[in-house]
Amino acid sequence: MQRFEYCNAKDCAQEMLNLGQVNMKMWYLFQWLTEHEQLRHGTQAELLKLYVDEQLVAYSLLENYEACMDKTTLFDGTLYQDLGVIHFVTMPDFRKQGYASLLAEVMYRDVIQPLLARHTDVNAYITATGRAVPLMERTRISPAKMVKEFYSEVTFEEKVVNYLLAQSSDC
Repeated sequence: MQRFEYCNAKDCAQEMLNLGQVNMKMWYLFQWLTEHEQLRHGTQAELLKLYVDEQLVAYSLLENYEACMDKTTLFDGTLYQDLGVIHFVTMPDFRKQGYASLLAEVMYRDVIQPLLARHTDVNAYITATGRAVPLMERTRISPAKMVKEFYSEVTFEEKVVNYLLAQSSDC
């Protein structure tokens, strides 16, 4: 039986740290939360966990920047708002079974879509990188609402503005 569970990462950080090596890309975030109880600058970490037969098989984490004042950029008279970065982790024994795709669809429907809908007055977007990109592309997210680069040397104009403009013209 499948069960989804939502939580703020600060409430389940220790549980996530207990996953050990499978959790390496999120390790420092969970470690920080166990020591400080909150992330910096208003960032929230929202988790959606998927359990099958009461065993955690996968989770998605949205580093939610909605309350962060430093995540808006005025560029050539247009306001852009970075609403966060999405991550997915599937436990090794459960990979390639469609759980991450299922999780992506539910995360989009229940968390990301409402988040984007609250910010229609700006060019709001989320960021997906690596393996999160194809998962999010299979959801109904508009390509004009998702950036695919986070850590890069390219300018904001190249990484966000030009990319989102190109996606908008393709829609």
